[in-house]
This record gives sequence, structure tokens and C-alpha cells, in this order.
Amino acid sequence: MRGFGAVALLAALLAVSGSATAAEPELILGQTMPYSGPASALSAVGKVQTRYFQMINDRGGINGRKIRLISLDDGYSPPKAVEQTRRLIENDEAVAIFGSMGTAQNAAVQKYLNSKKIPQLFVFAASDRFADPKTSPYTIAGMTLFSTEAEIYARLVAEHTPGSRVAVLYQNDDYGREYLRSFKAELARRDPKAEIVATAPYEVTSPTVDSQVVSLASSNANVFLNASTGKFTSQAIRKVGELGWRAQQLLPIGSNFVPTILKPAGLENARGAISATPTKTVGDPEWANDPAYLEWLAFMKKYYPEGDIEDQLNFTGWNIAVLMTKVIEACGDDVSRQNIMKHATALKNLALPGLIPGIMVNTSPDDYRLITSLRPQRFDGERWVPISGTMAAR
Repeated sequence: MRGFGAVALLAALLAVSGSATAAEPELILGQTMPYSGPASALSAVGKVQTRYFQMINDRGGINGRKIRLISLDDGYSPPKAVEQTRRLIENDEAVAIFGSMGTAQNAAVQKYLNSKKIPQLFVFAASDRFADPKTSPYTIAGMTLFSTEAEIYARLVAEHTPGSRVAVLYQNDDYGREYLRSFKAELARRDPKAEIVATAPYEVTSPTVDSQVVSLASSNANVFLNASTGKFTSQAIRKVGELGWRAQQLLPIGSNFVPTILKPAGLENARGAISATPTKTVGDPEWANDPAYLEWLAFMKKYYPEGDIEDQLNFTGWNIAVLMTKVIEACGDDVSRQNIMKHATALKNLALPGLIPGIMVNTSPDDYRLITSLRPQRFDGERWVPISGTMAAR
């Protein structure tokens, strides 16, 4: 009888343990990131987001539910992204894919996820294909679309440099071609007298873009749209300075970071460049006393002390994780895939801590563009200075 009593007691303890576990349900999100390979610097987003949800769980989770973000390495390879995404859905049973990095990587899994009606939310890719509810109703980009940004730059050129002669450096992939196409169409609409007089593509495997910049400079264009990324943006800015080419430079959102892009190029070479942004800029005195910015710094200090507080990706990744939290909060007790999509596509004038005041997140079942307004800014040799209020795309 004594043995039976011990077994009964053990069973009772296991029952209590089981009920405690059941009382703390878990929601699993999945993502793929380039933790290895040539674009490994972009994996900062995955690192900061996993730590963000650790913080959320330390605070009790969302609506009493812990959130587990499983972030896997895809080496910035589309085939590997497919393999890892399938694992996340079929083995780890992720309810949604969140914040995965890269245009080609997200495109490679887009059809698979939509066919299974699995949310592919707030991905770090800005092609229009990630904001097309008719074709891919389960996919939403987490970035300002290339077309939105290029449209605003075309408007700035038309307003400030009418009748301009434009030269364009662009990455020879979906990003670069889509950017150029959107800019060209909007410039023609805004200023029929403006002309794109030279274009030069480059491959991401190329060592430099010096020869392309030399060719573009010979066109005597007075506007230079530098639709490149990473080291190529730095190389192009530096070469423009060496050539003494006095064109008005335009830099995309992801290529305007002072510590990682402009400093290697030489700050003086970037003086006068124009860009635009929806987000606050890390390290900028404008936000030194901003409560939301200070909140991010406190988070970084506690949960990601080895993270670089000068890396804009750490700030942007945190901001998009906040957005995902807002969606999950709105779902209440129903965190089904259908309900997650319902709330992700019904965001109304949502202010996020990383966005410039006045810029809101909006979505509807017919319009998946998160952000349609940007604030233009000019580089003064040290920092980006606003040159107007926010501008909205059509």
C-alpha cells in the first residue's frame, strides 16, 4: 500500500505540473535570418527580436501567453530559406512567419505560405509583391515599399530640381529594377521635362562600382540616384567625391546610415545628400531625450548589452517586434492564423515608438502598405537634418 501511495502522490504531482504548463500556453513564431554568409550583418534584426520577446516573456507574455520566436539561419540563400521555413511550419508548428530577412528569401517561400494560409508578416523586404492582397493575402511587408520611397524621391526631384538630368546606379536584381521603374514612372508623371540620361547596373558579386560611377558622371547629370546597398553605396559616394561630381545625391532608406555607410564613404563626400525616413535615427541629437528612444536604449542595455546602439537595424528590428506585439495583443484569446491576419490587416493610425511622430501604420484588407509617408532630410556633413514635414505617397 505504501508503494501505491507513492505512485499516487507522484501522479498527483505530475497532474499539478501538467496543469501549470497548460495554464501557460505558448505561441510560436518563426523566422529565417542570414546568421552566416555575405549578409550576416543583417542578422542583427533576428538577434534583437529574439531578445525583445525574451523581455516580453519576462513580463508575463501577451494576454497570459508566452511568445517563442524561433530564428533559424538561412545563409541568405533562398533554397536554405525554403528548407528552414518548412521546418518551422511542419516541425516546430509556428503559427506565423515573422520578420524574415531578404527579398529573394521571402519570395522563395511566399507561395508555399500563402497556399497553406500561414501569415507571412512584417518581413524585411520592400518589394510591391509583399503588399499585394489579391495575389498573396497572407503576406505583408514590414518595410516602406520601394515604390513608395522612389515615388517620394521623384516628387522631391520634380519640386526642387525641375527639368533635371538624372543618372541612376542600381543593383541588378528585383530590388534595383523595381526601384528604378517606380522612380522613372513617377518622375515622368511629375515632371515631363526631366530626363533619366544614364543608368548603370551592378552585380552584388562585383568587387566595386567605381567604373559605373565614372560612366554615370560622364553624363553630366545634375541628380544622382544611388539605388545601391551596403558597401556599394559607400564606394559610390566616395567615388563621387573623388571625381568632383556635383550632382544632387539621393540615398535610399537602407543606405543612409551614418556609422556604417556614410563614415566609410567619407562624411564630406555625402554632404548635401537627400534621403527620407519614417523612423527616428539612432545616435541623432534630435531624439536624445525622446521617451521611446530612451526606452529602446534601456532595453538594449538589459537584454542585448553586446548589441551595437549605433546600428539602425537594432532599432528597426525592435520597432517591428513592437508592431507584432500589438497585433497579438489585439487577437485576445484567439491566436488562430485567421484571427492574426484579421488584425494585421486592420491597423488604424497605429503609432509605433520607432516612427517619427505623425507617421502612422495603417492597413486594410485592400491595402497592405504599412507606411505611406516619409520625412525628407538632408545630410549636413555630420547628421541628417529635416528639410520639410512628412510627405505622403499616392
